[in-house]
Amino acid sequence: MINDEFEPDFSSDTDHISQEEYDELIKPYIEALTVIQLRLNSLNEEYRSRSIDYPIHNIQNRIKSRKSITKKLMKKTRKITIESAKDSLTDIAGIRVICYFEQDIYNVVSAIKKQGDLIVIKESDYVRCPKQNGYKSYHIVLGIPVFSLEETEYYPVEIQIRTLTMDLWASMEHRICYKNGHGIEVTKETKNMLLLYAQGLEKMEKDMQKQSIQA
Repeated sequence: MINDEFEPDFSSDTDHISQEEYDELIKPYIEALTVIQLRLNSLNEEYRSRSIDYPIHNIQNRIKSRKSITKKLMKKTRKITIESAKDSLTDIAGIRVICYFEQDIYNVVSAIKKQGDLIVIKESDYVRCPKQNGYKSYHIVLGIPVFSLEETEYYPVEIQIRTLTMDLWASMEHRICYKNGHGIEVTKETKNMLLLYAQGLEKMEKDMQKQSIQA
């Protein structure tokens, strides 16, 4: 399981969610995460058995830490309670799928959507419409069924699907802009540099995809 890097995790002296409450909160999210992780692993194995041009490089997952949940609720100006976390946050459980090339992202999204018992809650395509700073990734929040004796309830899991170059850029941008877990003021020069790097990595990926097709 990867660390909580989807959202910066700041230290806080005010944690209104106890460890016991947190442990109870994340139980169904861990179950939902396990369900979609198993399905993605199965999908990856099927891709690899059928073709050498399989789209998925690796799959990572994480559950948001207690402090990260607290900071996210504070950022959203919500009450710091487990009820508020459940009602307000769709990224307590998260998976990151790293692909090779851009088209692979859409192939994986299409395969995921074919699973009829999953609910698409929200989608954000930052691949075709990147953020201003150069960030590119495809975000899809799925409702995953979690069964109990009383009922079936759907819990959200956020899936981020990106290429190797997009992940490299995002990881380095996070390292530069959130040193020691704290956001820093990013200069205009740094912003321009990061944008140029994003463009350069995109060109490199496209050139390497051409080489892959020709090989």
